[in-house]
Amino acid sequence: MRIQSKLSPIAILLMALSYQAVATERLDISATTTELNETTTEPSHFESWTETKQRWQEQHGLQLGVDYNMLGLTATNPLGDSSSASGALRVYGQWDMVHTDSGSTGGVVFKFEHRHKYSDTSPKEFGVQDLGYIGFVHSLYGDQGFRTTHLFWRQSMLDERMVAYAGFLDMTDYTDFYALASPWNDFNNGVFTSGSGTIGGLPDGALGVMLGGFLTDKIYGSASILDAKGNASNLGQGVEDLFDSKATWKSLEIGYTPSKEALFIDNAHVTVWQRDAVENDKEGYGVNVSLSGLIDNQWLPFLRAGWAEDGGAMYDASVSVGFGYIPVNRNQDMMGLAFNWASPMASTFGDIELDDQYTAELYYRAQVTPWLQLSPSVQVLNHTAINVNAIETGNQENIFIKDKTDVVFGFKARFAF
Repeated sequence: MRIQSKLSPIAILLMALSYQAVATERLDISATTTELNETTTEPSHFESWTETKQRWQEQHGLQLGVDYNMLGLTATNPLGDSSSASGALRVYGQWDMVHTDSGSTGGVVFKFEHRHKYSDTSPKEFGVQDLGYIGFVHSLYGDQGFRTTHLFWRQSMLDERMVAYAGFLDMTDYTDFYALASPWNDFNNGVFTSGSGTIGGLPDGALGVMLGGFLTDKIYGSASILDAKGNASNLGQGVEDLFDSKATWKSLEIGYTPSKEALFIDNAHVTVWQRDAVENDKEGYGVNVSLSGLIDNQWLPFLRAGWAEDGGAMYDASVSVGFGYIPVNRNQDMMGLAFNWASPMASTFGDIELDDQYTAELYYRAQVTPWLQLSPSVQVLNHTAINVNAIETGNQENIFIKDKTDVVFGFKARFAF
C-alpha cells in the first residue's frame, strides 16, 4: 500500500466517501413493480385495508404499497461507535391511466420515502465513520428525511414486450439487477447490490429516460440516459444542476432469460455504463457481468463481477460469488451467503492506493407473518481501515490500519401494510 504524507489526499478521500454515501442512497434493487406484486398478492391481517387496495386496483388501476423498515447494526472491533440504527417509511405504487386496445398501458410510478436515524451515526455512514471500511455495510438507511426516488411515466408497448420510462428514475430498477440485490430484503453490504460497487454515481430521483424490452423471446435489452447526480431529496435542485452541468449517466444492457416471467430469477447479462465528470470525479466508464438462476426451486447461485475506470466508482474491480437458499416448507423465507473481493478505486479516493479488501455476509430472511419480515445477518470485513479520528487529530502515523477485521451483526425488520 502506498501512503502519501500530505493530508490533502486524505481530505479528498473523506469527501469522496461522503459523496459515495449520498450516491449510494438510491440502492433499491427490486423493481418497483416486483415490490408491488409481492405486496398486493400477500394476504394481510389488515383485511379491510387490503380489500380497499384491491378495489382501488380493480376500479381505478391504482396499485399501492406501504411499509416501514428498521435496521440495527453492531460491530465487534469499532474505531468509533459500536452500533448504529435507522428507519425508513416508504409509500410506493403505480397508477395505470391509459389502456389501449392492443393491451398496452401507461401510468405513473411513484415512491416516496422518509429515512431517519435512531443513533448518532446512521447505518449508511457506520462502515466509513466507525469501522474505517471503504464501502457500505448498508447503503440505504440514512438520515436524509423525505425523498422521491421514483416519479415517472411508464408506458408499455407491443403487448408489454417493450417499456419506456420518462421522469425521475432509479437506475437500479433496470440496471445490473438479480434476484437477491435489494438491500431492503436481502444482502446488506453494497458489494452484493446493483453495480457491485463498480458503477459510479448510481443516480436515483434522477431526471431521465429509459427504453427496454424483449428483442426475442429470450433476449432483452435496455438503454438509458439520466442526470449524473440526481437529487432525490430535492427534485427541483436536481433539474437545475442537470441544466447547469449537463453531466449525464448512461447505460446499455443486454441479457438472456429463459422466459419473460423468469426475468428477475434466471438471468445473465452484460452492462456497460458511462458517467460524465461531476465535481471531483473524473469522467468514467465500466462494464458489469452477472449470472444467476434458480435450481430445483430452492437454490439461487450467482456470480457477479464489475470493472471500472474512474467515474466516481468505489472500486475499480469487484467479484462476488454466493447463493440464496429457499428452505423446504418455508417458500417465503430466504437464506443467503456470499463472498466478495474488491479493489478500491484510487482516483475516487485522492489517488491513494489501498489494499484489496474481502467481504462475506450471511443472512436469513423470515416471513414471520404476512405483514412482518425479520432478517438477522452477520458480515465479516477484512480491509485497510481509514481512521477518521486520526485524520481529525492530525495523527498521520495511525491514519491507516492494515489488515483490520470487523464482524458486524445486523437485524432488519419490515412491516408491510
